[in-house]
Amino acid sequence: MVAKHSGLVGELYQAEVLSREEMESINSEVTSIIQNQKLLSVLGRKTKDQFDKFLEALYKTGQQHVRNHITGRQRQFYVFVVFCVALFSVIFLPYFVAANGQ
Repeated sequence: MVAKHSGLVGELYQAEVLSREEMESINSEVTSIIQNQKLLSVLGRKTKDQFDKFLEALYKTGQQHVRNHITGRQRQFYVFVVFCVALFSVIFLPYFVAANGQ
C-alpha cells in the first residue's frame, strides 16, 4: 500500500493529512511492511476528514483497487485499521524490531 514508489505518502503530505515528521518517519523505513504499519498507525489517529483525504490519495496514486475495496465500508475499515494497529503493535511489532536489530 505505501511503497515509496506509489507516491501515496507524498500525496498525503500535500493533502495535509501527514505532517513532515510523519512523512519522513514513514519514508525512513527500509521495508514496506514497517512503512505500511507506520502509515496505518498514523491514519488510526486522524479525523474522518483526513481519512477521506486518504481515500482520495489512493485514487490519485493509482490504487483504486484499495480504495474501491474499502469504499462503502469506510467506517468499518477505519475501525479495522485502528484494531489492526493495536494488534500489530502488541503481537508483531516486537518481532519485526528484533528481527531488524532496532
